[in-house]
Amino acid sequence: MDFKIITDNKQLSEELAELLEDKGELCLTLTLPLEKLNPLREANERKLKEAIERASLYNENPESTNRDLIDSLLKKLTECTTKIDWLHVPQGIGLYISKKNARIYNFDFTPAEKIIWSDRFMLRDVMYQLQIDQPFLILTLTETKSCLFEKQFGEWKKVSDNEINRDYTDNYLYEKPSRSTSHAGSSHVKSFERDPEILETAHRLPHLLKIKQHLKQYQHLFRPLVIIANDRLHHEINFSENSHDPIIKISKDPSHYTPAELGEIAIPYVFKYVEEKIERLIAEWNELVGKGFTRSGLQACWRAANEGNCKILLVEFGYAKPGFLLVDPFYLFLKPPAATHTTLPDAVDDLLKTVLNKGGTVFFTANDLLTTTQHVALITRY
Repeated sequence: MDFKIITDNKQLSEELAELLEDKGELCLTLTLPLEKLNPLREANERKLKEAIERASLYNENPESTNRDLIDSLLKKLTECTTKIDWLHVPQGIGLYISKKNARIYNFDFTPAEKIIWSDRFMLRDVMYQLQIDQPFLILTLTETKSCLFEKQFGEWKKVSDNEINRDYTDNYLYEKPSRSTSHAGSSHVKSFERDPEILETAHRLPHLLKIKQHLKQYQHLFRPLVIIANDRLHHEINFSENSHDPIIKISKDPSHYTPAELGEIAIPYVFKYVEEKIERLIAEWNELVGKGFTRSGLQACWRAANEGNCKILLVEFGYAKPGFLLVDPFYLFLKPPAATHTTLPDAVDDLLKTVLNKGGTVFFTANDLLTTTQHVALITRY
């Protein structure tokens, strides 16, 4: 399955594709916020045990027909919890259990507590984690050295490219200008000396231009380049060919930082870049209103997504709403109809999956940012 949530976390991306395909049989979704600091951190393990106990109550539900399957899934759930490091906990965890899958994920945000038995997984939190894992490159520049870093398997490592990762030495021989002889006449009235900084900049420019040329193979619209250098080097060369190039500039001397520390420095700037990108998409949606290329509200977005007419979907992260279907899968009811119907515990989650399955792109926004569009907005393909 080819879906578009841009991420550096390729393993999580592939596993999300598997979870999207896992439907039809009983699935358990359990998400839980955790406390990172003592003394509240000590209650995390107890909170998870209580959540598992609440999940096991489903076996006592009169509508539960396959109790053996429920027992086996609860056993897999308990086995999954033994892999959690309670001393180094994230802000939240998600457990996704079915006959085919038993996954546990760490979240870098605080998820809502959910325990949902359904014929498919509720995957909004995994999708949001992928959005948080915005891929980016880091280029460090000093007067004597340049290095390019990328994140590989959770660690920042230097890219193997000697055309970019190189030392620079200005090897010109400086000789102070001397006054010309009296025989030169008025053509050489007096000597002058150029500013040494101007000479250094002129000599360093070909080196920077070579780096800029070789960077093009690593850049694309979905992966911003973070350049960490002092103000002087930022002014010497512009790495952006046009205003649409995703370039993030940080004015700081990178000489004394490890790759991991450089990543920590860059993350707040990258988060701001993602927020600004979402703001631009909302502005684009507003500009398209009245031209037939926008939909707002869950029902209208549901129909467009199922028709395959969704280019970009914007949805508030905390927006959830149950839905109901009759025979026509293109029409979503927001209240239970009188006829026999199918209940969707979270129609927004199903909308996200439909958009991804049909090649659309999903972006989550902050809560209350899309109140004028009923918390969900869509830009159509045609």
